[in-house]
Amino acid sequence: MFKQFKVRLAVIFGILIAIALSGAVLAVLLTTSNQVERTLQRELTVSERLFRELMDSRAEQLRRAAEVLTDDFGFKRAVATEDRDTIVSALVNHGDRIGTDLIALQNPDGQEIASTHNLDLKQLISGEQGGKALLVSEGQLYQVVTVPVTAPNLIAWATLGFEVNNTLTEQLKELANADITLWLEQPSLLLASSLPASLREGFAQALSSEQQGYDGWLQQSGLALQETTLTTVGGDVVHVSLTTSRAEAMRQFDELLVQILLIGAIALVITLIVALFVAKTISTPVALLSQAASKLKSGDYSPTNLQSRKDEFGQLADTFESMRSAIALRERKVRFQATHDQLTELPNRRELQRLLNEKLGDSASSGWLLLINIRNFRRLNDSVGQRMGDDVLKQLAGRLLSGCQSNDILARFGGDEFALVTEGETESRIARRLEDLSVRLNVPFVVGGSQFELKFNCGAVQFPNHATELDSLIRRAQVSVKHAKEHNQFNAFYQEGFDEAHLRRLAIVEQLPKAIARGSFTLVAQPKVRATDGRTVAAEMLIRWHDEQLGWVGPDEFIPLAEQSGMITEITHWVVEQAEQWVNQLRTFEDDIKLSINISAVDLINDKLANDLVALSQRNMQRYLILEVTESALMNEPEKSIACLKMLSELGYEISIDDYGTGYSSLSQIRRLPINELKIDRAFIQYLMTQPDDQSIVRSTIQLAHELNLRVVAEGVEDEASWHWLLANHCDVLQGYYFSKPISFEELHLRLLKEKEHA
Repeated sequence: MFKQFKVRLAVIFGILIAIALSGAVLAVLLTTSNQVERTLQRELTVSERLFRELMDSRAEQLRRAAEVLTDDFGFKRAVATEDRDTIVSALVNHGDRIGTDLIALQNPDGQEIASTHNLDLKQLISGEQGGKALLVSEGQLYQVVTVPVTAPNLIAWATLGFEVNNTLTEQLKELANADITLWLEQPSLLLASSLPASLREGFAQALSSEQQGYDGWLQQSGLALQETTLTTVGGDVVHVSLTTSRAEAMRQFDELLVQILLIGAIALVITLIVALFVAKTISTPVALLSQAASKLKSGDYSPTNLQSRKDEFGQLADTFESMRSAIALRERKVRFQATHDQLTELPNRRELQRLLNEKLGDSASSGWLLLINIRNFRRLNDSVGQRMGDDVLKQLAGRLLSGCQSNDILARFGGDEFALVTEGETESRIARRLEDLSVRLNVPFVVGGSQFELKFNCGAVQFPNHATELDSLIRRAQVSVKHAKEHNQFNAFYQEGFDEAHLRRLAIVEQLPKAIARGSFTLVAQPKVRATDGRTVAAEMLIRWHDEQLGWVGPDEFIPLAEQSGMITEITHWVVEQAEQWVNQLRTFEDDIKLSINISAVDLINDKLANDLVALSQRNMQRYLILEVTESALMNEPEKSIACLKMLSELGYEISIDDYGTGYSSLSQIRRLPINELKIDRAFIQYLMTQPDDQSIVRSTIQLAHELNLRVVAEGVEDEASWHWLLANHCDVLQGYYFSKPISFEELHLRLLKEKEHA
């Protein structure tokens, strides 16, 4: 419609100013309206508070006046002698002196002695004695105070009251600049008001209408309202309506609105004139800025040649150039942050993977990937705090960098892992570098005046000899780290077979839930015999697993993995169910046989096992079961584990410490445990007859256990000589291949039957 730029600019500016002016006017109207409402509410709240304070002041005045009357000796004597003339005279005179509108005297039972009004006097003394109250009498509202007359016992009640009338409401209006109206709810009756006569009449008429008429009258009259209620001694509800005029409150803002409209109109005219002038000088610099912005948009952050000016366009050109430089700097910073670790400023995992992919894609490239892991770094963070842990990481990065060559790549691979990529190195050279690295990392880290000694594990894998793909290369480096950790070594070079063992562990973890669901586990039992006669007194339940894909999987393989994955609780639950079935079948002919169940560290801190064993105890199964716990299991959350064992012991379960002597329990720890049995580990029994040191250990352990009233079981008995030696040293129960290998339930059944026949 408007082809000329200056005209379009003027029209646009005019529309914008008009919109801005309209918005400003609306904002002012809204703001002033809200402000007026808030001001009115504050004034009404203050008025309500002043009303209550005035009422309290009048009540206090009444109370003091009543106490003066009741303390008068002559008045007390007149009341005591029932001299009615003197009583009436005293009441009238006292009421005239203080200007009371209501006076009443009643005996302790509430019967009227003298009164200026027709009152239900019993109501005045039914509440709090000597209290303040409101009452309605003969269509008027009174504020009264009732006090006792004593001589020294209670002989009467004296009541004095002020009428709550228009005079009171006028006084409050002078103090708070708000009208007060008091009206009775049932029946709707106007009691007092400071409103002008016309509004007072309208208020009274509105009360007699429905609620909608009352609200409509307030809206029509332009009054802001805040209402509270008071309760009289007779249970009547008195409404206190505080009102003020909205129009009066808005009057001071009307002048401001006129001024804003006038200023807006002037601004609109001036804007149109200035816009036509400015449009002539804008086109050229705007076009140059547009070209520079397009260049920046395309990703070109090179310097621009904007026209040097001293006006706002020159400033805009300088600002644009500064913005271009800042964006270019920020772009470099973003790229750096996306590819580097913010704490150590080393390349991060993503950048390392990109660089490794490039090297793996280059057939001429060969080298080593070293993965360095901090052992138990999370425990350090938990004990000293993340800030100090970060300082340790920065020091570690510095030490690793100090040993790097010019073509090495050092990156932070994870929270507690660093990766080093080096090329052109032989295995022997890498081994020497790892020795130097081990020496350098063994020096304590000093943070905040404290020294921290950290342990590290390193895995070394060569590319492309050991792996040609990134995932395989990283996985084999991690497997090497794990191998070094398991063998308590600083470093381990990847060897054929490491990966297969790792993949087998992953397969076992994957198959565990399926094995539980399909019932692939089986149970066998290894008998535990009495040392004196070789008779079976118990059996340890052992779990076995043969998988169609994995083949034979030993407990030493899958139990640790089940504990790590949390599946051990499901396995133990299944074993407990099977143990109950075995017990139910065995007890029909051998009531003294006991079955031992192995409990893991995870089970002790998990409520599922406790719930299962509580349920078994309710079926009286606890006397047939022994719970075997290893020493190492008690080291994981010992307080919670011991609490669980104490609870199970109280239920009647026998507790056995398995593999005693190979764990970390102290004598003080053993003393705290609610145990019944101590199992000496097979490591001390297998070579018992050839190792004098083992004999000393076993002998002292048996003596110690007996001193603590514990039953002693020796596991791993493989020959008759060991049996007789243990018998001679008073060992209680024996277990081992000499007596029986682990057998099925049917074989255990037959064994017990044969022993019973030969008994």
